[in-house]
Amino acid sequence: MLFIAVLTLGCTGTQTGIQQSAKPTTLTLAAQWEPKTIDPHEYGYTGQRIGYTESLTGVDYEGKVIPSLATDWSVSPDGKTWTFTLRKGVVFHDGTPFTAEAMKKSLERSLTKSMSFAAVPIAGIDASDTQTLVVRMNKSFLLLPAYLSRGEASALSSSSWDANGTIIKPIGTGPFMFDSWKPKEEISLVKNPRYWGTGALVDKVVYRIIPEALTRNMLLKSDEIQLAVIMPPDIAVGYMNQSGFTVQQQSIPRVRMISFNNIKAPFNDARVRQAVNYAIDRDALITSVLEGIGTPGTGLFPPDSYWANKSIQPYPYNLDKARQLLADAGWKDTNGDGIVEKDGNPFRVKLLTYSERAELPPMAEVIQQQLKKAGMDMEITVGTSTATEGIFKTGEYDMYLMGRGVLFTPDPDEIMMTDYHSSGTSKNAYGAFRWNNSRVDSLIEQARTTQDLSARKAMYDEVQSIVVAETPVAYLNYYVNLDITNDKISGYRSHTNEYCYHLENVYFV
Repeated sequence: MLFIAVLTLGCTGTQTGIQQSAKPTTLTLAAQWEPKTIDPHEYGYTGQRIGYTESLTGVDYEGKVIPSLATDWSVSPDGKTWTFTLRKGVVFHDGTPFTAEAMKKSLERSLTKSMSFAAVPIAGIDASDTQTLVVRMNKSFLLLPAYLSRGEASALSSSSWDANGTIIKPIGTGPFMFDSWKPKEEISLVKNPRYWGTGALVDKVVYRIIPEALTRNMLLKSDEIQLAVIMPPDIAVGYMNQSGFTVQQQSIPRVRMISFNNIKAPFNDARVRQAVNYAIDRDALITSVLEGIGTPGTGLFPPDSYWANKSIQPYPYNLDKARQLLADAGWKDTNGDGIVEKDGNPFRVKLLTYSERAELPPMAEVIQQQLKKAGMDMEITVGTSTATEGIFKTGEYDMYLMGRGVLFTPDPDEIMMTDYHSSGTSKNAYGAFRWNNSRVDSLIEQARTTQDLSARKAMYDEVQSIVVAETPVAYLNYYVNLDITNDKISGYRSHTNEYCYHLENVYFV
């Protein structure tokens, strides 16, 4: 396997070639996500998306792995030794050269800080010369380039952390340099004048952390920001025919889903989980909450993804089937109050969700109404993503409604290992919480060492079929990101897997 390309662009995207204005410019955008830390090796999404960090590999607008700080790479015949050739002429933001030794130190730190590489069998990392990095694996592993595109694999100068290994200031190689961070408020960046690619077209970027969609909407209307990302459909449709603004619609590999507590009654019974699936009218969710934008959930991957099992059909809306499955599981309405009971206990469950994705709470309310028609009483708790995450990780919940990105690593291996393989479900609450299936484990393990793409696809197809049949999770619908810009800027393009905003391409008109 050998991949070779020559790119001169930030975050590995496309450059416009537009000349920057002589007048200093500040681009301001708003998003709902606050970084949990400014340490990219612990939480790498933000730094990579807004452009102050880069990794060895990148992801293009089609979701494919492409060169970034490594120009090419190869793997030994036994699949256990990877050799990366590093890009020449790159310097960190502190002026020190980007070398194999610097990348070795950065990756070694990342392996101790991030859980993103827990399932990656890395045995060691060597710098064979200044521009050649060798990664040794414990066993054949052909997916390493995909994992090394993650923000947690970012190249950081060793001056980024102190003697205790704590980040002082993230010093990367991107087209922008980290300037300051006000927790829960904003991150400020300045243009990198020594960037190895074509330089940014604005002088400064302010990334404002605004969880409330209504506030992002107000800031956009008042011209305090030029870009609002991931806006809910009910707000975005108002801009679609409004002069002075552009709405970009981008299908992404992210699914809205319910994770069940599979070891706690009533959802330790697959028939009850299936009943919930039949009781949910997926088309009504799209119509009533998403303004008709989106498609019903089938399997893990959206239908336009190569990895989707296209033979899977959505659970049909069928209240009679839902009631019958509940009755088969011992849940019946014996007192005529409209709620089924079992052993004298009424069917009452709690659903957790969070407010940062504005469509989730109203979607929960519609689901609540739908389940009640089948005799299931559901209480809703809405909090911040941080607060609800703290609850569901303890297992003290029944249902968790969320948006789950499925290809942050541009290969199915990571999501399969974290969310559906027993080694991941025993710890992780995002996917099939505490669920396991020996056949699924075997298929995922085989796929990790299979070179043939179609053979891997067949394995993942079978995994998806098993998951849908046993339904440890309920897939509801797939995401279409709605990003809104005002017409004072140009050059922004929504990314297919949210890998990078490519703000270096944005300019004022």
